[in-house]
Amino acid sequence: MKKFYLMTTAGLLAMAATPATAQVSLPTEPDPLVTVDVDLSTGALLGDQSVLDAVVEVGGGELLDVYLGLLEGSSGGTNFQLLDGTILTALETLGGPELVSAFESLVGTTARTADYVTNQANSASQVSTLAATANSVANVSATAASIGNSYALDAAANVVADLGQVNEGTGTSTVATVYSAVSDVTETAASIGNSGSFNADGALLDVAVDQNNLGNQTAALLTVQNMVAEATSTAASIGNSLSVEMPGGSKITATQNNAGTMIADLTGTIASTVDYTATAAAIGNSYALTSLDSGIAGNVSSSLNQWNGAGQIAKVTANIAASTNAAATAAAIGNSVSINVE
Repeated sequence: MKKFYLMTTAGLLAMAATPATAQVSLPTEPDPLVTVDVDLSTGALLGDQSVLDAVVEVGGGELLDVYLGLLEGSSGGTNFQLLDGTILTALETLGGPELVSAFESLVGTTARTADYVTNQANSASQVSTLAATANSVANVSATAASIGNSYALDAAANVVADLGQVNEGTGTSTVATVYSAVSDVTETAASIGNSGSFNADGALLDVAVDQNNLGNQTAALLTVQNMVAEATSTAASIGNSLSVEMPGGSKITATQNNAGTMIADLTGTIASTVDYTATAAAIGNSYALTSLDSGIAGNVSSSLNQWNGAGQIAKVTANIAASTNAAATAAAIGNSVSINVE
């Protein structure tokens, strides 16, 4: 076995520009940008065009930058997408299992030392059903939630975390309610393929997240209300949900891929209600980032890729009578990004 060295373009140009008659002192072993313990012919294949095409197919230009940076010796941390089957197949076609093994080792050598590494995989179905009747009650809160994978990290100290979530199961949440003479009502039917939450106030986070949802998610809410002061009804289906709140100086790299159909269906019959809000939301990928203390510490570094290949269906049917204020919203969204800088 030989060690294969990838040299910089500048270095090669400098060598080419040197006159043939001049005496040039070269180091016996040049400083490598990356060292691969494979044969010379095998290591050279890492830069083959078919491999570069496979990288672009999986993650576009941003992932190609990560890959090229990896070959140049950068240590930005493991990126789950670089081990995608499309890329590994291209490598195996060129150099067989030996090249695949060398590449996997190369990815591993640049991995960050993570405090928390978590991989979640769900292939089963989740079903939640809620039926409630309330009469002459002050406050009512009703929730039915079906979630394939859920992860939450609340940090009080600096943390490096890697999270991978794969959901193949279907989620179904159903809420059916009847209310009369109730002061305050909050009811929710929610189905989510993958849910991730990262929160830090005074601590720095370095986070890598890869969410993949393949399962269909359905949320249905049916409510009948009479003489209710304030009521909020929500039916939400989300393939991948990622919520991040952390101070400036933190870093997050995330990918979200949804291939499941999202359905949110809300039906309400409302009478003699003061304030009523109804929302049905079907979202393929949802990402919300809040950058804290940005005026002092700078902004959070955020890199996000979202892919949605499935349909979203949101439906609201509302029959409202003798009520003061009412608002109904049906929203179907493929990819959603919200960034708040404070």
